Amino acid sequence: MYPYYFKLALISLRKTPLLSLLMVMMIAIGIGATMTTYTVSYMMSKDPIPNKSAHLFQVQLDSMDEIYGDGKTLPTMISYQDAQTLLDSDIPKHHVAIAAIQQRVSHEANIHLTPKSLKVRTTTSDFFSMFETPFLYGSGWSKQDGKDAAQIAVLSKETNSWLFNGENSVGKTFKLGADTYRVVGVLDSWDPLPKYYALPHTAFTKPHDLFIPFNTQIKNELFSQKLVSNYCWKKPDDESFSSLLTSECMWVIFWVELPSKKIHQQYQSFIDNHALVQQSLGRFQNRIYNKLVPLKQYLIDEEVVSDDSKMAVWLAALFLVVCLLNCMSLMIAKFHAKAGEVGLRRAIGASQQDIIKQFSIELSVVGAIGGLLGLLFAKIGLISAANTYSYLHSDLMQMNAPLIIGTVVLAVISSLAFGLYPIIRASQMQPSSQLKSL
Repeated sequence: MYPYYFKLALISLRKTPLLSLLMVMMIAIGIGATMTTYTVSYMMSKDPIPNKSAHLFQVQLDSMDEIYGDGKTLPTMISYQDAQTLLDSDIPKHHVAIAAIQQRVSHEANIHLTPKSLKVRTTTSDFFSMFETPFLYGSGWSKQDGKDAAQIAVLSKETNSWLFNGENSVGKTFKLGADTYRVVGVLDSWDPLPKYYALPHTAFTKPHDLFIPFNTQIKNELFSQKLVSNYCWKKPDDESFSSLLTSECMWVIFWVELPSKKIHQQYQSFIDNHALVQQSLGRFQNRIYNKLVPLKQYLIDEEVVSDDSKMAVWLAALFLVVCLLNCMSLMIAKFHAKAGEVGLRRAIGASQQDIIKQFSIELSVVGAIGGLLGLLFAKIGLISAANTYSYLHSDLMQMNAPLIIGTVVLAVISSLAFGLYPIIRASQMQPSSQLKSL
């Protein structure tokens, strides 16, 4: 019977093209608006590294002599002197110190290639294994190279394409500022969303253009204030780089990978003991309060997905409800116009359940068409959003397969849910009263 009902649905759509088109457009517009905002919010809030996010923690230390914020939150950075102590620990499976600089990059031999000012991520050797970065060529640097402050680099795929035409550049050299650096690796496409390891306000921007050892930054005294969040609760003695390193300024992001509860407890004891030692030396005078913030909790605490984004989803959902209510009134009008047909079918033996099945199939077809058209509207909305918010990562504006399937399913379910009343009302028509008018 269902193929027959499907045929009846197509006939009904052809008989009332304008009314059917209005119903489809109402569903499509509501679905398109809802899925545009939901896609962006979903891509923002998804787990960026699901296979190990439960084992990644950001280290936050209260090294201040004053209360920070509400007393419960801590800066997401630590000082350089604390980072150095934490890097000496062998408790974590991996630990990573992260900062950033901006430098002029140029090709050594190709004088026709215009130099660029690029964002450079400075970090330690565990970065690439801890965050599972894919490599196109080569690999990250060794721990020893990191300790020796070697002038080496890992390039992003885009930077390698610009500098070396996308070729295997491992072993080749380039200029970073006035110094020569050697390429040890080239990343493959790697765009985690959100970019959880960095500052919250850069969570939806692309990763930096190249990576160099953290100690190399220190050796060459490189610092870019605008690329790091530098909280100095106590000013350095002077403006020299050495004073910055020994100061209470917090500008280093520190992540650890702790694969078990036992290791987590050991590391918590380690950082608390570090605070006690520093307290005896005159630091950490406020309190002993250190946190290992899980990755997912960090994203929540730092409001990586803003309340405005969540509110936009709810507003779009309300707009969908309004569209579906208007669509429901059109359904009532459509089914009322078919009262004679319903009465005739009931008179020749069709049950109330048969009428419900017939109109449910018809609304499913309307919902499916509306969902497919809604996908097109959502795509247009995402393209418009990408052009308007060009500073955001382009992958935020892409619907994956589950979202595409979910859009059509949502359209069908919504049309059936809001069509339930019109369908039941149509099925309750009495054959005798309708046949008299035929």
